[in-house]
Amino acid sequence: MPPKHKHTERDIIRVLTEVCEDAKVGHEGFVWLTHEVNYQRFPQSLVVTLVFDEYVSESAMLSALAALVPEVQRALKPIVGVELPARQIEARYEHTMH
Repeated sequence: MPPKHKHTERDIIRVLTEVCEDAKVGHEGFVWLTHEVNYQRFPQSLVVTLVFDEYVSESAMLSALAALVPEVQRALKPIVGVELPARQIEARYEHTMH
């Protein structure tokens, strides 16, 4: 990975970690978040996935998603240069083995 991309990756991880830690406290069922990116197509390829406990209700997850999308957008804007489209921020359930 070229140094420029490494620097961008570190910045993305830093700001998303802050969003993640705040979200764990403020949103029912939120567990963690992750991201994927192909730097050949950055920022169009950047996708942030918010992961929720499989036992949280769909309405609670969707409510948290609606609240977290602007937080993710605000955090990433200085890195991305524009507001990340909401369609690039998704939510899913974490499924655990029982």
